[in-house]
Amino acid sequence: MKKTNEQLLAQVSALQLRNAELEALERRHSLMEGTLTQQTHDLKERIKEINCLYSISKIVEKADISLNEIYQGVIEVIPCSWQYPEITCAQLFINGKEFITQNHAQIPWQQSADIISYGEKVGILSVGYREEKPQLYEGPFLREERSLLNAIAERLGRTSEQKQAEKALHKSEKKLKEQNQLLMEKNIALREVMNQLISEKKNLEEKVLDNVDQLLLPLLKKLKNKGANIETEFFKVFENNLEQLTSSFGSSISRKVPKLTPRENEICNMIRSGLSSKEIARLLNISYRSVETYRNYIRKKLGITNQKINLTTYLASL
Repeated sequence: MKKTNEQLLAQVSALQLRNAELEALERRHSLMEGTLTQQTHDLKERIKEINCLYSISKIVEKADISLNEIYQGVIEVIPCSWQYPEITCAQLFINGKEFITQNHAQIPWQQSADIISYGEKVGILSVGYREEKPQLYEGPFLREERSLLNAIAERLGRTSEQKQAEKALHKSEKKLKEQNQLLMEKNIALREVMNQLISEKKNLEEKVLDNVDQLLLPLLKKLKNKGANIETEFFKVFENNLEQLTSSFGSSISRKVPKLTPRENEICNMIRSGLSSKEIARLLNISYRSVETYRNYIRKKLGITNQKINLTTYLASL
């Protein structure tokens, strides 16, 4: 049965409508496919960026790795993280040293970031393409690549600070250890010197004691027995002073009363020898009253203002 013209026109119209729907569906599919492709591409780029930062962290965290090794390792990691790894090259100038990839060349298509350490610029990091590529966010580079470059530069700055701090700490610890060792050696040497001084002092005291007992005191007695023309009081003081060489009176009274004047020390010595105020006044050619005034000063400085305490006895006990 033949179809009428109206029926044919209706079929054609239906087919055209269906065709338009299919074309629209194809465009949407194509658009979705393009979006999916772009998202896949972007995802791959983000994965590369994450892998780059992770690889840099692994390099930095290696034990006993130098700064130079870190810098070169970072430079070699960078190319595989950019859009076109096969034509990407990198260069790092830091602290007067240069680190580059093997394929590095002077090219116009590059981006850079400063390296900052302790608030000062210490270097610059550059990444470039050896061939011309379509213009994107920053020349041929993606927005994300700019962010990644900045992140790497910042990490390099922090790493530089950390390594410098570790180096300074290690140097301080080494210096402190050397100083401690030197101090220990000095203490040992000082202890030996002190022991030697103590031994020499003891020997000297024994020699002085022997000389006084065996030579000076016997000679003094002979002079005294022969009636030498010397005041008896002077003999007594001289004899007493010789005996004091073997006693601790001089050092004891100096420690107890460091503020005694030379004259007061002289009078203390005479009082301890048993001389009276009149005898002291005659020997020193001063008045009896002056001697009594000195005795009062000495009592005050010795802290024995109580008159019941005998000054001669007190001095003899020192």
